[in-house]
Amino acid sequence: MRFMVRALILSIPLAVASGTSAQVNAERLRSTFTDEGVYLNLDGSVDWMRGNVDYLNLSSSINLGYNYGIHTPLISFTASYADWNDDPYLSLAFAHARWTAEWHERVASELFTQAQYNAFLFLRVRALGGAGARFTLADGEHFQMYAATGYMIEREIFQRSQIPDGEPHPIATTNHRWTNYVAITIRADELLSFTNVIYVQPRFDDFSDYRVLEEAALTLSHSSGLNLSFGIAMRFDSDPPTVLQRLDVNVVAKLGIHLARKRNTGEADS
Repeated sequence: MRFMVRALILSIPLAVASGTSAQVNAERLRSTFTDEGVYLNLDGSVDWMRGNVDYLNLSSSINLGYNYGIHTPLISFTASYADWNDDPYLSLAFAHARWTAEWHERVASELFTQAQYNAFLFLRVRALGGAGARFTLADGEHFQMYAATGYMIEREIFQRSQIPDGEPHPIATTNHRWTNYVAITIRADELLSFTNVIYVQPRFDDFSDYRVLEEAALTLSHSSGLNLSFGIAMRFDSDPPTVLQRLDVNVVAKLGIHLARKRNTGEADS
């Protein structure tokens, strides 16, 4: 019982605290919540030290979705803040909304929008929206595979004060990109699952300008709703400002709690 209470306390800090990664892994949420109805996923942590070392690290994420018939809308928010001796070294926020409608057992449509801020990538704002088609390539009990393709428009604005004079990369850009992803889910049983998603997003007018994002997560769930996940995310940008590196790698372990409410169908349990 004490373990349950501690785990719940760790998962409570929400947007007030500020959360983690820069991309939502919708496939991990889809693989976890398959019943019809509303679901809510909360992850968070607080690490605070004062004395010889002044240290603060806050993170949290909120994922809210609804499975109803062919429709599976999803809203996700995540943010993070950290400082060492009152000197910030991490500050980011990310919001994502997606609506997937499965019109055929093999074909679905997707609408999505996203907003992102990351002080340490000198990114004031990255906003995008788009639409596409999602295809079911395999849908077994223990293995699922999906592929998607679509169009998105993005607007990026960097912090002018952080970009040196003579930087060839523009401060603000508007790009039209071809967005694609392949996602797999391997489910050993109801408690253990693995997801891997790879995004490739070239510009329509310049295929040498592209982004690649890979996210993998191993999730261990408990019937009580508690879950522990280990993940890695790798982001590659072929044409960032020269003050930034092309490759970012993020490894994270998270403890959270999943809350779900099944839709009442009016049928009695057998």
